[in-house]
Amino acid sequence: MVELTLIALLNTIGDNFCKYRSEGNDNYKSLLLSYSDASEKHGLKEVRKVIKESSNISIAAVAVAVSKCPQHL
Repeated sequence: MVELTLIALLNTIGDNFCKYRSEGNDNYKSLLLSYSDASEKHGLKEVRKVIKESSNISIAAVAVAVSKCPQHL
C-alpha cells in the first residue's frame, strides 16, 4: 500500500471542498463532507495519521484551496 501524503490528502479534500461549496454548502459543512469523503477513500486511520503528523497543515490547506477554488474563499 502506498503511504498517504499530506499533499495527496489535501488534494482530495480540496477537490471535494470546491464541489460542495459550489453546491451551496457553507465552508464548515463542505470541509466536514470533504474530510468524510477522504476518510472513506484513504481510510480513517491513514487520514488521521497524516493530520497528526503534519506541521503547518493550515497553510498547506489554504494554498490548495486557493489554487483549486479561490472564488469560495
